[in-house]
Amino acid sequence: MALPLVWLADVLRGAGLHVVETPGWRERTSPYAGALPWEPVGVLEHHTATTASYERPAPTVDLCVRGRPDLAGPLCHGVIGYDGVVHLISAGRANHAGQAKASGPCPAGDGNTLYVGFEWDYQGVNQGPSPEQYAAAVRATRAVLDHLGLSAEHARGHKETSVTGKIDPGRVDMTLFRAAVASGEQELDMATTNELFDLVRRYSGGDSAFGYTIPRSPDRVRTFAAAIPPKFGRVTGTDGELFVSLVAGENVEVREVYACEDWQADGKPGRKYGLQGPYTLVANDRQSWPIPAAATQVCVVYRSDCDLSLSVEIDAKWK
Repeated sequence: MALPLVWLADVLRGAGLHVVETPGWRERTSPYAGALPWEPVGVLEHHTATTASYERPAPTVDLCVRGRPDLAGPLCHGVIGYDGVVHLISAGRANHAGQAKASGPCPAGDGNTLYVGFEWDYQGVNQGPSPEQYAAAVRATRAVLDHLGLSAEHARGHKETSVTGKIDPGRVDMTLFRAAVASGEQELDMATTNELFDLVRRYSGGDSAFGYTIPRSPDRVRTFAAAIPPKFGRVTGTDGELFVSLVAGENVEVREVYACEDWQADGKPGRKYGLQGPYTLVANDRQSWPIPAAATQVCVVYRSDCDLSLSVEIDAKWK
């Protein structure tokens, strides 16, 4: 019996996209137990967290086919390269979404059953998608939703459905993305979009964030340092407008969370600001703290059996 998403190649090519079919994609599905995506309720957008370029536009295709040591492949249904080429990975169940919370018109449940998943191959924190990649994602998402008879509101970002604090697709405003899907504006001017984002950051101080995945370290205590982009510090100006938050999928031993300034010209370390520690980060609970605007790094001293998500957000409103 054919897998449920074998129609992807024809639908995406019909939308004018350049499609590459990886060998075996039509028969590839997750070995884990779980329902197949026979009736998807939406399209879920991700980033791979791998730096891409026009010279190396899709470095994560093989990884998305094979999987990682901690998660078997396939890891998505399609990889959208930095050059806008769509690489098909799986026509069955893909391990891309995990447990999903309700988002927009899409219900909570098994995200790997509910969503068709596209991984955009770019880094996501210090690198945003290319114009070609963004345009291809808009066109691919619109084509899939049209095929399923669903509206643009059924395009969701993993950061909107994740129960563990995922941030992907990074540097993408999902409201603007859905507007582009709805209008068919595949050639959205990314320079104009970035200017709008900068204006929002500069004058409203709202909903601007970046994040990191902190790798698990079950056997030893490690320190993870995350840089704060300078514009975040310039925008906030005062204490209390910039927040750091930490979330994990299971209980984690956190020794310390602190912020610090860069090393000084005389070679001495910058000021250190203690935020929290030691404490136990309870599974799926978010802890957040205001940090000084002068801080240039956030550091987490921890030991953990799972990955953690760390994010920094302007004017966060934690519920």
